[in-house]
Amino acid sequence: MTQNQSATVVTNEIANGDVIITYKKAGDFVVCNLSSVNLPRTVEADVLERLIPIQVRMLDNVIDLNTIDVLQAQITNKKYRAIGLGTFGWAHLLAKKQIKWESEDAVKYCDGLYERIAFLAIKASAALALEKGAYPAFEGSDWQTGEYFRQRYFGETGHYTHTTPMWTVLAGLISETGIRNGYLMAVAPNMSTAKIGGSTDGIDPIFKREYSEEKKSYKIPVTAPDLSPETFWFYKSAYDIDQTWSIRQNAARQRHVDQAISFNLYVRSDIKAKDLLDLHILAWESGLKSTYYTRSIDLKTETCDACAS
Repeated sequence: MTQNQSATVVTNEIANGDVIITYKKAGDFVVCNLSSVNLPRTVEADVLERLIPIQVRMLDNVIDLNTIDVLQAQITNKKYRAIGLGTFGWAHLLAKKQIKWESEDAVKYCDGLYERIAFLAIKASAALALEKGAYPAFEGSDWQTGEYFRQRYFGETGHYTHTTPMWTVLAGLISETGIRNGYLMAVAPNMSTAKIGGSTDGIDPIFKREYSEEKKSYKIPVTAPDLSPETFWFYKSAYDIDQTWSIRQNAARQRHVDQAISFNLYVRSDIKAKDLLDLHILAWESGLKSTYYTRSIDLKTETCDACAS
């Protein structure tokens, strides 16, 4: 999650006998309230319109039901009511739809899907504001002024498309009635969650079609989900993918994500420093708020899958 933070400042100290009472002005202290959509299941079942309002409501409820020992975190949690709705199974979804990772189709599909998810999440939070009230720091925010929408969907820096009218209507509604959550979307890595959900990690490509995952206390075989003659060639190892395509996908995705994306770069161990720097600069120039890890693998000769069969 990517949110504003600020220092907690001591404003006064009073001696009362041998006791010192300290008064502090609480700074903003980020809290992670996260949940993710299983893309292959929900997209194929066409249930995003029903699922996302439920998910936003449940995440908002967490803010009121959860207990946090850090007092600054308690205050910040209630002040901004920040949630992080994310996704996992992107590689799985592309394979099932038979869309190549390194393609304009993947970039275009990513842009459209995440705009749809963002719209549903923001609309759901606006509905909650009508029911329960806007988050306390709403006044003067980019949500109220409409700047959030102008930067993305209309205005001098926005992208005019066939969806612009629906964003204009939603922006007008929110400026009048508010929004329940100051932050809404964040794409987490979801490595363990995705495996439990029978899908692929976050928005990353797969490591390999089949491999063994080793931890301190166990070793388990992992196979790309729904691997079949139809999906086989649409699953490509992260280390064989031109990373500029991953950056382009995430640039399209980032426009619709108000926080950040856990986006890994996958490179061979013999990559030149300049090439690695170029990837990071491209990510920055493309508008990504962050990258996550840069993961490398030893260069070695791989057996051709077709030949091995």
